[in-house]
Amino acid sequence: MVGKMRRALKMPIVRALKFLERKARKVRYGFLPRSDRARSLSLAHSLELSEGMISAAEAAALYELARKVEGGCIVEVGSYRGRSTIALGKGSLDGCGAPVFALDPHEPFVGVLGGRFGPEDRGAFFRAMLDTGCYVAVRLINLSSEVVAPQWTKPIGLLWIDGDHSYAGVKRDFECWRPHLAKDAVVAFDDSIDPALGPTRLIEELVASGAFSKQKTVGKITVLARNG
Repeated sequence: MVGKMRRALKMPIVRALKFLERKARKVRYGFLPRSDRARSLSLAHSLELSEGMISAAEAAALYELARKVEGGCIVEVGSYRGRSTIALGKGSLDGCGAPVFALDPHEPFVGVLGGRFGPEDRGAFFRAMLDTGCYVAVRLINLSSEVVAPQWTKPIGLLWIDGDHSYAGVKRDFECWRPHLAKDAVVAFDDSIDPALGPTRLIEELVASGAFSKQKTVGKITVLARNG
């Protein structure tokens, strides 16, 4: 151990700090089985093991929403490489244990913002679930909303939509799952503050209808609560 500390001192400061942090984690979790070590990781450490476009603050917001789901399940539309799924999974595991269903076909697709997606994202998703222990709570469904929703039977306490950001795409995803929302369901949309994107327009329509009200906005995420 002394030799390793000496090597760390010779490293540039940033590398040295990361080196010492890794060693500290091994000391802290080394006595646990691998799956238990993964589940013991904090949300912040778990996010370091994933790829995705949501920020730490946005992930923390999703974590808190998932932690509070007592009845029904959590449905995520658009999982990519699992960063937001980790937030939902960790929240579920630290909360009431609501099952998380992550929907993403992981087929070749180009988003409205130019992002390219495909089967390689599925591999990264699996690694993220294993590395963080979230596989305990998360079930991946490699199909789209319109295929799965018609046969769905579970009430949804939290619906997180981060799939196709076109208006037609996000409206389709929402309407597919709307019949399955619990009375006290919460719906969260990503990329919801850019007026050029579909989520912003759909949110405005839902609020204007009186069926939903804005609960909060964190970064580019908007959270709606169901009225009545």
